[in-house]
Amino acid sequence: MMGSLGVAPFLPSAFAADNSSVAAKADATLSLPAGFQEKDVSAVNGVKSGVAKLTNRFVTKGDFNKMLAELSTRDKERAREFKGVDQDKLDGRIEQIRQAWKTKYGHDFDLSDEKTVFDDRYAIVQGEVSDPQVALGGWPVAVTADAVTAGSRQAASDVPEKTEKKEIDANKLEKGRNVALIRLPGAGDMPAITASMLHELPMFYRADIPNNRTGEQIYNDVLTHLTYLGDHLDQWPANETDAYRAFAYHAVAAVYGVDIKGAVAH
Repeated sequence: MMGSLGVAPFLPSAFAADNSSVAAKADATLSLPAGFQEKDVSAVNGVKSGVAKLTNRFVTKGDFNKMLAELSTRDKERAREFKGVDQDKLDGRIEQIRQAWKTKYGHDFDLSDEKTVFDDRYAIVQGEVSDPQVALGGWPVAVTADAVTAGSRQAASDVPEKTEKKEIDANKLEKGRNVALIRLPGAGDMPAITASMLHELPMFYRADIPNNRTGEQIYNDVLTHLTYLGDHLDQWPANETDAYRAFAYHAVAAVYGVDIKGAVAH
């Protein structure tokens, strides 16, 4: 699915300070789909924390399943059904990246200041489920402007009412469930991407990905993005905060199936 790793830019220019106004303008149209009510549910810090945790797990050795734990519960359980993970191959790439990070920036990779990293150029919309049946048709939202929503795929297949109810009842989109969207800016061939975040007790916001994403697909895409990052050390941003932003982009892109050239798995 992935294109040539030498084609797309690394994205450092997307996160430079002088591009913040451009990103804010591009994200002005971000909104929740039908079936949701936009409201302040105190989600901003939780959403930023959720993306930061996913990013940290993306470059942590030892257990691919820990990264999957940063997905919504149903996505995590489905993805963990894949038993073909080559952890040694992942760890080799991660070790290379972590050593290079420490050499370039002076200390270990640790995205802990998410409020600074995910500043005003990262549009966040928050709210709750108001109509579960309608909400199901548009959630998760399209990860890029060219992608279709998971709900659109379901509608096209004429999902039976019984299946629809099962989906709603599976502790996912019940009425009142808090949700949020966060848009990460892109650059060059790589588009802006939108992560659909689902609140899970007690206080976590985790990425909710399309139900057709398998553990094998996620593993392959994570390895490809790690390989790209490791093969382009010379393109890492000079500024460490910008580098965290670029790594967060690649982590989210990997779990949603956005490849290096901006294409999306369907």
